[in-house]
Amino acid sequence: MKILTIDDQLLVTFSVQRILSNRGYTVETASDGLEGIKMFEQFQPDLVIVDYNMPKMNGVEVIEYIRTKRNSKIPILIMSGSTDVTIKEKGFELGIADYLPKPVDLNKLVHSVSDLFERAKIAI
Repeated sequence: MKILTIDDQLLVTFSVQRILSNRGYTVETASDGLEGIKMFEQFQPDLVIVDYNMPKMNGVEVIEYIRTKRNSKIPILIMSGSTDVTIKEKGFELGIADYLPKPVDLNKLVHSVSDLFERAKIAI
């Protein structure tokens, strides 16, 4: 399964890539929303993990691109350090599958990713 992680914090992308790669997933990373969209097109992931607060294009804009311009229904997970509840609400309105607050508990992330892929299998 292929996962795209989009986050401007290199420590976050490194940690996410390391733990998920160790679980057998193929993980690519992008450091901002624009790069993330390019990677989305090239990599064609099965899951996108996206931060909300990023330069050039925020996470909601990335999700809107994936959902409206690409008409993709792939699972999307938002990670955010923001305490603004509207971010989470907007994400779910756009069809995200899960939301994890930062700092991210990597064990919860692994569980969430595994659960999202299980739900995707059942839905097929």
